Amino acid sequence: MAEHGILADVDPLVAAFWKTAAFDSAWLITAMHELTITVEEWDRWRAANPRGRRDRALKCLFLNRTTFSGILHGRAGPIGGRAQTSKYTIDCRFGLEGLTRRINGVAELASAGRLLDVWQADWRTCLQRVSERFGFLEDHEVVIYLDPPYVDKALWLYEWSFDSEEHSALASVLLKDTEYRWLLSYDDHGAVRDLYCGQHGQTTLHVSHRYTAAGSEKRTVKDELLVTNLPTIPPSDRYRILDPQNRTKQRELD
Repeated sequence: MAEHGILADVDPLVAAFWKTAAFDSAWLITAMHELTITVEEWDRWRAANPRGRRDRALKCLFLNRTTFSGILHGRAGPIGGRAQTSKYTIDCRFGLEGLTRRINGVAELASAGRLLDVWQADWRTCLQRVSERFGFLEDHEVVIYLDPPYVDKALWLYEWSFDSEEHSALASVLLKDTEYRWLLSYDDHGAVRDLYCGQHGQTTLHVSHRYTAAGSEKRTVKDELLVTNLPTIPPSDRYRILDPQNRTKQRELD
């Protein structure tokens, strides 16, 4: 288990939310309880361009809990549709008790000194900061988890997506220039397999799981890849290690 952690995201809304949940939780919880959850408010928050950290945090929270699949940007609409005729209405994921408990949990990690900071930064800046600020630690004492934008449907899902050059640049830095332990997650896409499968010093794992998108009754099977340079992979029936020579995407059979 990690003793200390730092969260980072390039999206200013996401970074502001985690910063506020960690270090300004009382304000966030009070403001959350005062929100009105309607399609009209969804339109207002979607169009808003907040400048301050607190308002960015509140926009992130509102849209994440009221937008289909929690998507902050792109073309996703409100849960339940504009007419709100679905049995899943726009407020179905806005349970105040549960959200309050989760935000307090983040704040407790920060107050205990386990969550050290939240950065609004891209992956290059984060890796550089880790090296500069925690260079006194041994390589095996640091584990970096990266969650880059998916390759498939990236423009629909993200405000800050990667093009093919950015995906390649990340792979090059991790595989050649990063001594720390690292783990990253991706959608199971042929381009990702081409970048990582068979490369020296890493292991690629295939994970298949079922999930239900917010505002939908349909359960979907989602294939993902985990790539890591951890020297030991614990056995589990929740994933399988890919053959280093197999770069062809295959759906796991039940």
